[in-house]
Amino acid sequence: MGYRAWIDKILGFQHPHDKVVEIFIRFGRQGKLLDAPAGTGAISKKLREAGFDVSAVDICPELFCAEGISCDQANLNMDLPFPDETFDFILCSNGIEHLEAPFQFVRGCFRILKERGKLVVTTPNLLNLKSRVANLLVGYNLFTGRPCNEVDGFLGGDHIHLANYYELRINLHRNGFRILEAATHEFSNSAMLLFFLFPFIYLATYRAFRREKNPMQRERNREIFSHVLSADLVFGKKIFLVAEKDPRYLKAK
Repeated sequence: MGYRAWIDKILGFQHPHDKVVEIFIRFGRQGKLLDAPAGTGAISKKLREAGFDVSAVDICPELFCAEGISCDQANLNMDLPFPDETFDFILCSNGIEHLEAPFQFVRGCFRILKERGKLVVTTPNLLNLKSRVANLLVGYNLFTGRPCNEVDGFLGGDHIHLANYYELRINLHRNGFRILEAATHEFSNSAMLLFFLFPFIYLATYRAFRREKNPMQRERNREIFSHVLSADLVFGKKIFLVAEKDPRYLKAK
């Protein structure tokens, strides 16, 4: 990570929507992109302005307000309403943690993406130092965490299925995707204040990984180790996972 990137992340200069656009632009080509779930359409609008052919879906399309882009109603826990190999790219921004069936959703993304299509998932980063300590003390990833709302009507729901890097990786890597990058847009101030915990986490993680006996998994663990102990995951507020459709990663159900 370059000096400027460190400064941007420490001071929070980059908006998460701009990080998403930056990731897609790095692919070097515009194409057909699905924003799922799209919410109000703020990211859809930015991606269209960047040259992408954007389609959008959401469980509450009436909230979508990006002019010139259609947003269809879709429950992402169900089969995605598109033919096979429709899209070059899929964005799931702040969505997978709201789903009852995240594995079903990833399998659907594999089906509707073209060969070597890209899936970008953004979600709260549960492995940063603040989240680890908050989970120890209050059982949630935030010190202000509280039980999910069980009584109000469903409008997309609370964070009912928060997943950390390890859990997201097994979902992607057993359902036809290969992770290319694990990054963040901004460091958490609270996580940075807890930097003194890092040596203990490093040593504990190293000892845990050494227990793996399978040589193929040990090779995979080298990449996992580099991701989970990177500054982006140790301090980052959100995790941005960039994955490529790769049938070699499909596992029998």
